[in-house]
Amino acid sequence: MAVRKFSYEFDGVSYYRFSVYRLGSNVQTVYTFVLDDVLIDTAQSHNRENILHVAQKHDIKKIILTHHHEDHSGNVGFLIDELKIDAYAHPETVRLLKRGLKLSPLAKLLSGSVGHAHLLPLTENSIIQTANYNLQAIYTPGHCKDHYCYYEANKGWLFSGDLYVADKIKYFAKFESLLTQIESLKKLIALDFDVLFCSHNPKTKDGKQRLKNKLQFFEDFAGTVTTLYNQGHNARQIFALMGMKENYVNKYLTFGAFCSENMVHSVVADLKKQKLAHKK
Repeated sequence: MAVRKFSYEFDGVSYYRFSVYRLGSNVQTVYTFVLDDVLIDTAQSHNRENILHVAQKHDIKKIILTHHHEDHSGNVGFLIDELKIDAYAHPETVRLLKRGLKLSPLAKLLSGSVGHAHLLPLTENSIIQTANYNLQAIYTPGHCKDHYCYYEANKGWLFSGDLYVADKIKYFAKFESLLTQIESLKKLIALDFDVLFCSHNPKTKDGKQRLKNKLQFFEDFAGTVTTLYNQGHNARQIFALMGMKENYVNKYLTFGAFCSENMVHSVVADLKKQKLAHKK
């Protein structure tokens, strides 16, 4: 296994691309961000030596996580112990990492394991102060239940974790909620920012427009699924009627946990929940 790292700088923010390569191909990339002595996310545990080098270079005193997923939390426990510092995250992230993450064999292969870590909880709208910046924690569920974005209002920066990724999405994990992500995207678009420090696809200009593009794509997708669902079609029929194509390599390697059809299933599941709530 070969591991490579690239570094970038924008207006005082240092950010680092951590990729994992197998058989000469990049199988996973994630970014971490440094503001003064604060580190946002900790990359995959396969990149342990590299993230430690970054943390020591910047004399990191505090870590904040966007969410618990293994490519973001892979080294948090290690860095807490190695550097004798604190790390902060959503209360659910704190609970999950206290016991360590149970990962599928494929997730371990791509990212490495995630040991237990003792983090401190952040409440929504908490302010994380650095020497030069103030980061506001904003609760943005949908990708997962414990997702925070971090907003620097004075600079017009948004550290968006996994809420953006791309204007259009082809695949969904089983645990994701598309309708909840729509509400989170609306919440973020109401903020004043231009720079989108996405954990997989950073955009140093026109960041708000990229979020608007994603929101429009999700709203159009959800609208089509809702119309077909109200006509009496089930998720699999809707998938076919929408002309969507499945990546069966993804689907079979993940035992259906990550595939295109999950996008339809997500909307249908939320619509069913809404119907049940309305009946009550």
